[in-house]
Amino acid sequence: MNASVIRFRLDLLVRLIDTTTGESVEERDVRFFRDREAVRPVARGSGNYAFLDCGRTDFCLEVRVYGFEPFRMHVRYETLDENMPVIEAFLIPSENALGNRPVIGFSGNLPGIQSIQAVNVNATHCCISGFDERKRIMKLFGMHRLGMDGIHYGLIHPDRQDYEPFAVQKEIAKDAVKIEQPLKEPFSVNAPISRIILGSVTSAGDYCIRIRDDREHLLHLVRYVVDEEARFRLVDFRHCGSALL
Repeated sequence: MNASVIRFRLDLLVRLIDTTTGESVEERDVRFFRDREAVRPVARGSGNYAFLDCGRTDFCLEVRVYGFEPFRMHVRYETLDENMPVIEAFLIPSENALGNRPVIGFSGNLPGIQSIQAVNVNATHCCISGFDERKRIMKLFGMHRLGMDGIHYGLIHPDRQDYEPFAVQKEIAKDAVKIEQPLKEPFSVNAPISRIILGSVTSAGDYCIRIRDDREHLLHLVRYVVDEEARFRLVDFRHCGSALL
């Protein structure tokens, strides 16, 4: 008897990520909706879910996870890798979810807002010591830990109180990473690097961003884009009130 081989095509991989920690979301109470219809992708562990043989037609994806705000986005395959189409679903923790670590944040409405994010200026990951623009290789020192692959960071410019966002493509050494795009702004050697905390915005101008309430001072540099213009504010989340912008 000939052994039969069953093959499946991966049409989409969704990774669930906690915006406040950058870690995978391990919560098992997860529901997926494709164009408002419930679907059941295959759980692959570590917050990964695989859509197999479902076709590659653009659709509206919604993810509902216990303890987190709903995540919604329009999946456009022309923007994804053909061989490995991956969506990173950045989930914002709910303010009053039982069993979750406490969070604090703000929300509001600002017409024209396109994105919002922040970096903790008192919790830097490492510092930059050099950058090869042609190879997109960033030299680092003072790293607290490895594991920077695929994570979004901000290169802080303390003198200007702003930062340049970048994403790590891969680690190539203990003190060097390759980033996805060249840096666009000048920087100072020893400038600190901190992980980016992503918020959410809607087409109606509603915005929300939350961080872990885990220290006395919660000083962050907030970056928000309005009508293609990046703006920055240095704020202490503990004293900023319910709305900031």
